[in-house]
Amino acid sequence: MGKFFKRLFITLIVLLVLIGGAAWWLLSYIKPEQSLHLNYSPIDVRQKAVDMVKRLKPELVLSEKEVNDLIKKHLDPDISEDVRVDGAQFMLEENKLLADLNITYGDRIPAQIRAEYRLEWQNPNLVLRPQSLSIKGFQLPLKMLETVIVPLDLPTGDMVTVQDVKFESKQIKVLFNIKLPF
Repeated sequence: MGKFFKRLFITLIVLLVLIGGAAWWLLSYIKPEQSLHLNYSPIDVRQKAVDMVKRLKPELVLSEKEVNDLIKKHLDPDISEDVRVDGAQFMLEENKLLADLNITYGDRIPAQIRAEYRLEWQNPNLVLRPQSLSIKGFQLPLKMLETVIVPLDLPTGDMVTVQDVKFESKQIKVLFNIKLPF
């Protein structure tokens, strides 16, 4: 009977070591590879639009960096009760937005996830519709993401209206229709 308990004890210890090693490997595998932040430079889209009118060119171009800053400005770091965004980087690819997010789950587990959004224009906002979510290539449930609305605060009114919005690689172009009163 003593041999049985001794073998059971050794087996339990080996299992605990294997489980601990697997947990350590998983945590080191999902941890963020790059340091990201939520700092952003303020962008005055309205002033950019006024400058556009002064140049008499009815288009506003937002670079990838400017879009990155606009999204970070409107991003709530506490995306759920247990998940906090610590850093983000956004990349434009035509009508898609790729987001690399450094998150912390339960105030203990850091991870890097990738989200893909479809870009849409709903006057006067840029709308990001979730398309996929993954962690190191493993798909996560899409219901973990919500639609994000980014207000652009464009000057519109009777004289200036948004004619079209084009999503291009590394930039977004807002084309205006200017109606002169004479």
